[in-house]
Amino acid sequence: MTDAPRPGIDAPPTREQVRAWVAVTGTSITDDELDIVIAAELKAQARLCTVVPWSPELTQALYRRVGRQVAAMNTPLGVTPSAEFGSRNLPRYDAEIERIEAPLRKQVTA
Repeated sequence: MTDAPRPGIDAPPTREQVRAWVAVTGTSITDDELDIVIAAELKAQARLCTVVPWSPELTQALYRRVGRQVAAMNTPLGVTPSAEFGSRNLPRYDAEIERIEAPLRKQVTA
């Protein structure tokens, strides 16, 4: 008998785990919308990283990836107000995602 995969530890997290970590309510983003964001970020992560076997590092990076997408939903142009400097663009990369995924990144040779 094999143990069932534990979501977030040795399998991708569940929608409920992602929603709890991102701290977004069902009235802010529907389950269907959140499922699309999670699926898109899982695919993006799989293009860049080795995801088999799944690891807690991948879960942490996925939480941050989804959190960034959900936060950016209300800023379609990627511009946020800034009290001191007028406005600023959302950063293209998240240094923490880069740090967490770095050991898992696929090596590409030409």
